[in-house]
Amino acid sequence: MRKYNPYRNIFYYYRSPLRKQDHGLEKQLEDNTTKALINTLEGSDPTLLKAFLENLAVDLKNYNRITYDLQVSGKESRPDAVIQADVPVLIESKLDSPLIIAQIEKHLHAIPRGYLICITPRDSDARIVKEISDKRLRFITWADIHRRFTQVPRGNQDPNTRFLIGQFLQYLEAINMGPFDGWHRKDFEAFLNLEDDPDRELRRRVKEKLDHYMKELKALLIQEGIFKDLQPDVLNVKADSAQVCAVLCKPPLQSKVQVPHFNFVVNSDRFEMAVQIEGKAAAKRMQRNILSQTERFLEIIKKLDEFDLVIRKRINPQGLPRGYYGVEHLRVKLGDDVERDDVEYLIRKLSKYPLFEIGCIKRFKRDEEHLRGPAFLKKSVEFLQQLQDYYEFSLLGD
Repeated sequence: MRKYNPYRNIFYYYRSPLRKQDHGLEKQLEDNTTKALINTLEGSDPTLLKAFLENLAVDLKNYNRITYDLQVSGKESRPDAVIQADVPVLIESKLDSPLIIAQIEKHLHAIPRGYLICITPRDSDARIVKEISDKRLRFITWADIHRRFTQVPRGNQDPNTRFLIGQFLQYLEAINMGPFDGWHRKDFEAFLNLEDDPDRELRRRVKEKLDHYMKELKALLIQEGIFKDLQPDVLNVKADSAQVCAVLCKPPLQSKVQVPHFNFVVNSDRFEMAVQIEGKAAAKRMQRNILSQTERFLEIIKKLDEFDLVIRKRINPQGLPRGYYGVEHLRVKLGDDVERDDVEYLIRKLSKYPLFEIGCIKRFKRDEEHLRGPAFLKKSVEFLQQLQDYYEFSLLGD
């Protein structure tokens, strides 16, 4: 089986030897993404451009003589792209960098007639465009472009158009500019054969996707009115990282080890979410809660079908300040079959360890069907709702 390789996509770019945090790399990706959009529109059937512009209420009188250009320098401004018809349609695109009002105003001043389309990854940037209040301005996100191109009927298109649209959609997904579409084989394969990914490019892609997932998950949790005080954070991918992790935690995020928090993991085998308790004070507090309110704890875990309770002994063989890690010593499958005897055994087990971690974990194997597709976000909210009583129990006495 061949491992996923983003370079098989015609629009995917070869990175320059710049670091991720350098502005030059960000600009390279931004320019390449604009070029991919323009190449797709220019090389496809004209009906694609017409559908794209009409959806944005861009009113062109003539689609017969269209020209395209990139990085067009004028006297006052330099838009990322220009679609020239009976009036010009300028494009200003952003990925990580912010949308700048002064830059937009310069573009508008350069075109007495025409339109300016601003494209960013952030729905919140629509507010900036609205503040300018100019009838020539249009706004769309990369995720919305992905959705609209996905909805374009393919049946009557020529093979070249179908190919270009398919490649462009795959490209947006590869750089995490499409909507979250679930977890797929290529995400898990990024953590196989780490020696084939010395620059961590594949793993960083999954990290960025996990960040995307966490932000959308946070927005859904706010809609549901739960865990509103928790903030998401995605941890860095190191050279030897065989997984990528994120947390949903009470601020400050630097203190996440010291408080119960939600943990999310992607590795080569699975996706998992958990309530994680690992700091000494938090773990001892949970131990006291279980001991003093055994019946309530039993009632809670009986409702957590499909979850596991995992106990790990914390060790630090080298005595380093951040050298602690957990070694699994006990795993209990939760649900109706759990009895009081199981909880009492758990209490006795915990009393043997000076330092320990407790994780209430839901694991999804990489080939599980319901990982795929955007509906997994709503499924994630449902699982977090199931964990709400357990999480609140872990905070008792805080």
